[in-house]
Amino acid sequence: METVNKTRQTTEDELFSIAQCRLDAMIEAGTTTLEIKSGYGLNLQDELKILRVIRRLKRQNPCKIAATFLGAHSIPTGMISEEYAKMVMEEMIPAIHQKRLAEFCDVFCEKGVFNPELSKEILRAGSRNGLRPKIHADQFSDSQAARVANDVRATSADHLVHSELGELQRMGETSVIPVLLPASSHSLMSEDYAPARDMLSQGLPVALGTDFSPSNWILGLLTVAAVATRGLRMKAAEIIRGITINAARSLSLQQSVGSIANGKRADIVILKVPSYKWIGYTYGEGLVDKVLIEGKEVVREGKRVH
Repeated sequence: METVNKTRQTTEDELFSIAQCRLDAMIEAGTTTLEIKSGYGLNLQDELKILRVIRRLKRQNPCKIAATFLGAHSIPTGMISEEYAKMVMEEMIPAIHQKRLAEFCDVFCEKGVFNPELSKEILRAGSRNGLRPKIHADQFSDSQAARVANDVRATSADHLVHSELGELQRMGETSVIPVLLPASSHSLMSEDYAPARDMLSQGLPVALGTDFSPSNWILGLLTVAAVATRGLRMKAAEIIRGITINAARSLSLQQSVGSIANGKRADIVILKVPSYKWIGYTYGEGLVDKVLIEGKEVVREGKRVH
């Protein structure tokens, strides 16, 4: 709520300026496609403000940005979950659909926030308004969020630290992309990490994300790679897939980005390393040499080119 209050007090132009600096840092760290979630407004006015900032970032930057509405991130002070969920479904989602401000709808399914039934209702309301479902799933406990993800056939499910293995296996059938966020566990000083090796043994296309947030100030996926090596026991090749093609799948963008192939965007990151196995071995400092987006150089010698 501290961040929610500060976000509400910050103007749209100020938010844009702050976000642009962070986005430049992400591009310099090698990111060419990213997802930005709202969720720190928790009312119609401020959720729309955040999503308008995301739209401005999309229009003024070469990278590809997916916008996710996460109004169901927490419950505002003085409200109960059912009351706020009704506001999300009946006021916020239709307004966002009308203004075409997001592609996805997300919900934080966890004990003390939104239960499985409410989460499913919110995601289905989003689907009726053209917003594809995503979910924050089982970060702190088994809240049955992985089951919700499978039931609504979500595009992706984030965290999955405490999910039932049976529901994780079922994702192979429902095509839900597991997005693991090991830097989040690291930043919270938790010893609990998602069971990546179990997922990989099931053949699931494991994706990795930064989970950049007030509690987890990590902007670069090469730093995430180092944490994934240690916390998730992932190998370099698995990590590379996790931050490229599988990450693209988590945004339904695998037809245009995520691998080098005819017809795809020429988004290429060149690193100053002797081998791909350095991804995960180092923590990412100073590794990026060049970044190309659609074949155009946007980072040279590690610095943003405008």
